[in-house]
Amino acid sequence: MLTKVFFRVIVFLLLFLFVGKGFSQSYNFEEISQKVTSFNNVGKYDDTIILLEEIINSKQATAYDKYQAYFFKYITYKRLFSYDKAELNLNLALKEGLKSDVYREVIISKVKLEKLFIAFDQLKFTEVNTILEEIKPEDLKHISPNTHAFYLAVLAVVESKEENFEKAIEYLDNAIEILEKEKPVDLPLMYRKKIDIYRQMNQYDKALKSFDQGLYYAKKYNMDIYILNMYYDLAYFYNQIKDYENAVITQEICNLLSKEYDERTAIGRLNVLETKLHNQRIDQEKKEHLVSVVVMIVICIIVIIIFFLLYRYILKSKVRKECLRLENEQLRNNIMSFISEPNIQQYSSELLQLTERQLEIVELVKQGKTNKEIGEKLYISENTVKYHLKNIYKVLNVNSREDL
Repeated sequence: MLTKVFFRVIVFLLLFLFVGKGFSQSYNFEEISQKVTSFNNVGKYDDTIILLEEIINSKQATAYDKYQAYFFKYITYKRLFSYDKAELNLNLALKEGLKSDVYREVIISKVKLEKLFIAFDQLKFTEVNTILEEIKPEDLKHISPNTHAFYLAVLAVVESKEENFEKAIEYLDNAIEILEKEKPVDLPLMYRKKIDIYRQMNQYDKALKSFDQGLYYAKKYNMDIYILNMYYDLAYFYNQIKDYENAVITQEICNLLSKEYDERTAIGRLNVLETKLHNQRIDQEKKEHLVSVVVMIVICIIVIIIFFLLYRYILKSKVRKECLRLENEQLRNNIMSFISEPNIQQYSSELLQLTERQLEIVELVKQGKTNKEIGEKLYISENTVKYHLKNIYKVLNVNSREDL
């Protein structure tokens, strides 16, 4: 009985300690993507990081879940032009993605393209050309239409550097066609590249038209960063064609817009937030570790107590059995001694006809025990004692217990 209780207690405590660790939580990343985009579009980068860190630090999150979360962090930091942080999170995304059993080829291709975009944004064209050589047709099969559009934009700039301007415009037109269907919010990124290519082609009217088109979509979707970048490109355009008056005016607009969109302040705030979240995570892990240690100590104490009680029960049972054995042996010796005495020789034959139980009752009667006390001693009812005494009187040919 105690053994069963022991195992039940242990199983209960182990379930209490580890419950929930084997169950994974399902995340709706389509919904999370919408939240991240919504937060980032209005400058709520803190909310984005908090949302994603909850997934990254969740013990229920799968490797693929963490890949997605790190990838969204990469996008957030890239948007703020914090390329060191962006690349760090992209590498962490790849690390988690490779642990996953799903979409491995898609993940590898996607990260490869994103590394291309990081190098491109930082104007590292030697690295851009190296990565372009590594990108295979199979990689393009695994990327989204949006990513394909950005890939075409990179090819357009590479062609423009080789002065293949018509080919560059063709790439950008294809990218625009894709984004018009898939993600028009990013169209300003394509039109701003057209500005400089048309400038190099001395087609200034088309350059200014591209600016107007890009600015239209940036304002339509309330993309402050795109509005700012369109004006930066326009200022550069005016400087390059030596229209300094318009260049100064445009630069003043850029200065005003940049005050409203201060990515450095945002990055600094996010660094503080990430440090705070990191410290909170360490504190939480310490608390969880302490709870685990306390629970294990409690389990050990309970196990020790149960083993001690089990040991005492077994020991007590052994002692009780030994006492009963010694009492029976003593009783038998007393009876044998009794029947060997001269004054009771005439009863020896009758005594030998008694059962062991009846002999025990005779001995207890001689000790002055009542019927109730004899019953308690031998674990039998008082009526059973009376029944045995009746038979004993009959066998020994006596009339009462005093004759015994």
